[in-house]
Amino acid sequence: MTEQVRRCTKQLQDVHLFRNISEAELDKMFACSKTVERTFCDESYIFRQGEQPKNLFLILEGSVMLAKDFASGKRDVLFLVEAGDVFGEMFLFADAKKYWYDAIAQGSVRLLEIPWEFFYCFCSNACEHHRLITKNMLEIQSEKNFSMTKKLHLLSGTTLRERIALWLLEQAQEQDCVQLTMNREELADYLGTTRPSLSRELMKMQQEGLIVVEKSLIKLSDYSALEELY
Repeated sequence: MTEQVRRCTKQLQDVHLFRNISEAELDKMFACSKTVERTFCDESYIFRQGEQPKNLFLILEGSVMLAKDFASGKRDVLFLVEAGDVFGEMFLFADAKKYWYDAIAQGSVRLLEIPWEFFYCFCSNACEHHRLITKNMLEIQSEKNFSMTKKLHLLSGTTLRERIALWLLEQAQEQDCVQLTMNREELADYLGTTRPSLSRELMKMQQEGLIVVEKSLIKLSDYSALEELY
């Protein structure tokens, strides 16, 4: 275990993956699993689609875009994962020989790489942290499945306006505004449209008094009307 990884243990106990695992157990786990810490600069690839999956990733700082690129140049943004989130877990228990999507750093990113062998091979000591991290991983997988179900529900919207309204309502969670964590291009990809089409529809919705767009903040002016769109 490197000194870098050892310094991480105190900040990781609030992360879902390591819930209820003590600092001492984290030290043991990192040594047992041969976990390493890595850093990536903006727009660099953590992995590319087509490469062989080997690790589970946990973000310490920054955010990572998970996206599917097509030969036509079109990009489908699947998710944006933030500090404290894991990714690559969908390949952990699946019979997948290659990554299906890219993982791209958004700004400076610092993360942990945990080799898969750790999740498959229980050590001879039957460590408690092994049981806990497996339980936590299953909980995370369930949450990710729920998020994917919500995205499928989002994309079921017939029109772009319906998809925008449903996305805003999901993000706002009964608040009156949404702080964008994606730029306009990324949001368009996530909603299955183009940036010009998204910008035009947002402008129309603002003109009709449904929303107010202020740079990276969207205020929901008429919550009830947005709910009626879907």
